[in-house]
Amino acid sequence: MTKGKPVPVIVRFCLPVLLGCLLQQSYNLADIAIIGRFIGMDEMGAVSATGSLNFLVIGFVLGLTNGFCIPIAQTFGAGNVSEMRRYAVNAFYLCGMFAAALTALTMIFTRPLLEIMNTPAETIESAHSYIIVLFGGITAIILYNIFAGLLRALGDSKTPLYFLIISCVISVILDLVFILGFNMGTAGAGWATVVAQIFSVVLCAVYLRKNYSVLLFKKDELKFSRKRCAKLISNGVPMALQFSITAVGSVILQSAVNDLGKVAVSAVGMASKIQVFLMQPMETLGITMATFCAQNLGAGKILRVKKGIRLGIVMVSVYSVVAGLLVFFAGRYMAMIFVSRSEENLTEALDYVTRLLRVNGSLYWILGILFVIRNSVQGLGYGTVTMLAGVSELVARACVASLVTVYGFNAVCFANPFAWFLADVMLIVIFVFLMKKLSKTPRKNF
Repeated sequence: MTKGKPVPVIVRFCLPVLLGCLLQQSYNLADIAIIGRFIGMDEMGAVSATGSLNFLVIGFVLGLTNGFCIPIAQTFGAGNVSEMRRYAVNAFYLCGMFAAALTALTMIFTRPLLEIMNTPAETIESAHSYIIVLFGGITAIILYNIFAGLLRALGDSKTPLYFLIISCVISVILDLVFILGFNMGTAGAGWATVVAQIFSVVLCAVYLRKNYSVLLFKKDELKFSRKRCAKLISNGVPMALQFSITAVGSVILQSAVNDLGKVAVSAVGMASKIQVFLMQPMETLGITMATFCAQNLGAGKILRVKKGIRLGIVMVSVYSVVAGLLVFFAGRYMAMIFVSRSEENLTEALDYVTRLLRVNGSLYWILGILFVIRNSVQGLGYGTVTMLAGVSELVARACVASLVTVYGFNAVCFANPFAWFLADVMLIVIFVFLMKKLSKTPRKNF
């Protein structure tokens, strides 16, 4: 990503990553759609109610692995292949440690957290059956994301996509088999997702071993290094905590939504799944900017970094307007894929969905800028300061959650935009400071 015109380079890298992220999201989307249509809206609401808790844990994993890959991308961009391999080895050591710790913690605390979140009594068993299976597969999620991140750090964003296509098909097939054939309920959807993710991990591992000689480690490169682990942790943990801090705000908000009843819970779940897909291009462009900035910083091409960020903001702004118009006019119809028309309270649920999507969609441009700036700052090696934006989002969602008892569902509709706005304010201040600092850095030509 250090050569060629920035826009074509960014787009070519971004598109496969985008499709891969959409496929990853389709695991959960397929779960909800199949559960909603073949079991019922209550069970679909149960799975939806786990979304914020799932984001709390899986978001931590995504941030961790993305952060681990920044030093790998920087050393690769600088042409220091041996050092890149040393970072990769130590990243895998750390992934193993975090996988063991997260698996143990989620097995112990998932049920109490669902109770603290005021998950409706009639759905808590179904919710727990689903989410506990997913958390049992955290190791597979971590391994896939570190493999995919490693490939992206080396400039290959296409291969993880191909493997995800295969595993996504497997997931949908297993959803139908486990839920309809074996009558496993929500737990069956969880098992389908985990098995599919394990399959994608195996494919990535085999492909890397056979096709990337640059990753053939020498004996002295396999040593555990405290210094390199410290550098990896300094990039990975702040990004992971940033995701989790943001997710804590979502958990608090979900608790408030749960108090509004199962119809509101189901509506927020449907709206969230629609938004996850529409937000994915913005998030993917952010991921691309992290790699773009990391590689070009490693190569000393500061002017290219600045130009890429400016172009990224323009691209995400254009997309956010299009996505906002789509949900404004078609959000209600998009929600119908999740439920049967014979469901009780369907009209009320769809009214909630429409209201939430229209408020959020009109302000997607704020979120788009947030994704580009936050990931660019992380790619430049300042992941710790982006935690301040996560804290801003947490505070914003917590404040709005306290108003749900007074303003009802209207408060829920404005929670995310308020959080995005506060995070943007914080990040823009940080970003301006960093750009001034980079201006004093020695530069190389494009």
